[in-house]
Amino acid sequence: EDVGVCPLCSGCVTHMAAPTTSGTARGVAKARDIESMLPPELRLVDDPYAAAMAGWRTPRWLLRCSGHGLRQAISDALTCPGYVQLMVARTRLFDDEVVRACAPTAPGEARTPCTQLLILGAGFCTRGSRLPIPPHVRVYEVDQPSVQAAKRRLMAEAQRAARKSERAASASGRIVYLPLDLSEAALDAALRAHPGYDPAAPTVVTVEGLTQYMPAEAVAATLEALGRATGPGSRLVASYVDARVHTDPAAACGEGYPAHALARVAAFAERANEPWLSSWPPPPPGGRAAMGPFGRLLAAHGRWRAERDESAGEANEAFFAPIGRRIPPSSLCMMERFVVAAKGDSGGGGFGLDGGDTTE
Repeated sequence: EDVGVCPLCSGCVTHMAAPTTSGTARGVAKARDIESMLPPELRLVDDPYAAAMAGWRTPRWLLRCSGHGLRQAISDALTCPGYVQLMVARTRLFDDEVVRACAPTAPGEARTPCTQLLILGAGFCTRGSRLPIPPHVRVYEVDQPSVQAAKRRLMAEAQRAARKSERAASASGRIVYLPLDLSEAALDAALRAHPGYDPAAPTVVTVEGLTQYMPAEAVAATLEALGRATGPGSRLVASYVDARVHTDPAAACGEGYPAHALARVAAFAERANEPWLSSWPPPPPGGRAAMGPFGRLLAAHGRWRAERDESAGEANEAFFAPIGRRIPPSSLCMMERFVVAAKGDSGGGGFGLDGGDTTE
C-alpha cells in the first residue's frame, strides 16, 4: 500500500520515493474510486474505470470490505484532512461544467454548445468515456507520451472490467490522444496540425491540477495558445493553488482545521520532485472573479473572461450539503480554487454553482 500521496494531484509516493508521472495520475483515480464506493444516491462522482486506473496494491475485495469511510480516513491521515473531498469537489465541478458546455442549447438560451473537449495534462482522466456528453463531441487528451501509453493500456483493462458497456465502447472511439510535453512544444501548433481538430470550433477546455506545477509565465503562454486554438463560444475550467497556503494557511482552510497540515502537502509535492511553482491570491472579498489575480491573467492572455472563482467551501455547500454530507469546518481543505471562464465576449453565463454576479 502506498504510504503517502501528493494531495492536489493525488500522486502516489511509495515510501517517499519520487513517483513516475503515471503514478501521479493513478492517485487522482484513487480519489475517484474512493468516492465511487459510496451508494449511488450519495456519490458525487461515479467512475467505473477508476479502480483499474488507481493501481491499488490492496486486493479489491479487501478495499470493498474496508469501505469508503476507512479509505478516506487513511488518505486523510497520510496527507491532510479533507483532501479526498477536495479532489471529489474538483472532479464534480469540472464534470458538471463539461456536461453543460456540451449540452444542446435550450430554447431561448444564449449559449453555443461546445463540439470539442480539450483536456490538458489529462493523466488518467476518464471524462471522455464516462460523462453523458453528445456522441458528436470529439475529445482531445494532451499529455506526455509515456502517460498516454499507460492510460490507453489501463483504459482497455478498465473497459473489460466494466464489461465493455455500450457507453464505454462508443466513447472510446472518439478520444484522440495528442502526445505532447507542454514545456517543450507549442500547444496551438500541435492542435492545428491534427487534421480533425478545428481551432474555430467552440471548445470546452479543462486545466485541472496542472497550473501549480508550471511557472507563471508558462501558464500565461498556455492560456494564450488556448485562445488561439479555440473558437467563439469556448469555455475554460481551471484550478489553481491559493497563495495563502504559503502566507496565511489558516485562511485556506475551515475554522478549527489544522492549518500546519497544509505545509505537509507542499512537502509531499517537493519530495515527489514536483514542486509547486505557481499560486495566486483569491479575488478580494465581495469582488468579481475577473477582478482577482487569476481572472486578470485570463483576460490578459487569450481573452478569457472569468465568470466564477470559487473555493472548496462554496463547492461544499453546492455539492456535499444537499446530500447530507456537508464537510465540517475542521475538515475543510480549501488550498485550491476553481475558475470558470468564457472566451472573449462569447456569453453564456455561469454554470453549476451559484456564485452570484461574477462577470464584468
